[in-house]
Amino acid sequence: MNKLARFILLAVLVAAPFSPAAAEPALVYWNSEAGKILRARIPADADYWQLSPWFAEQINQTYCSVASAITVLNAMPIKKPVDPIYAPNAYFTQSNYFTPEVVKVISPQTVLSQGMTRDEMVKTLVAQGVKARSIAGDTLDEKSLRTLLQKALGDDGQFVLANYLRSSVGQEGGGHWSALAAYDAQTDSVLILDVAKYMYAPVWVGIGTLQKAIATLDTTSNKARGLVIVSE
Repeated sequence: MNKLARFILLAVLVAAPFSPAAAEPALVYWNSEAGKILRARIPADADYWQLSPWFAEQINQTYCSVASAITVLNAMPIKKPVDPIYAPNAYFTQSNYFTPEVVKVISPQTVLSQGMTRDEMVKTLVAQGVKARSIAGDTLDEKSLRTLLQKALGDDGQFVLANYLRSSVGQEGGGHWSALAAYDAQTDSVLILDVAKYMYAPVWVGIGTLQKAIATLDTTSNKARGLVIVSE
């Protein structure tokens, strides 16, 4: 099959209407041929356009929660702290995220050793002056997850952070945090802005796959992983 034929086949597969009876689509990475097609049709009101200028890379291998949080916070029209590195400009960093109020919830050392749970994410975000609502992954089925993300990933003032198990989506690694950026109705998939940029590019994951990944058990909290909805 020549290059043109492969491209046409990809276009047909990606453009085909989604059917609940259809097989769950494979992971589609940002820089793949199918990914190019998907990214070209990201809706104009998708959170992607607000998040992408502030999309952070985690500064170590356990700060995925912090990098995901500051990606969202920097995209929001809220008061931001001044980091000495960027003074006098106000900007959330993975260092100044740990205000005295946040450290009462969890210390940088604890995040460095074991990451952050869903409840801890909510408390640290509230300490930054925003609203945060936690949703356990095992309380959402595919239909309710789809409905929630169709609304929340539009330009409605809400942002979504996902805590999921990497191995459940077909990647290497354990529990992970990243921001969700867009929903594609034709493939019934969601774009994850993976803050571990040194490992994976942004990736489109099927709703069914994501639902299973956020319903997994976080052994630190002994609760299901899930979502955190952030708003002003």
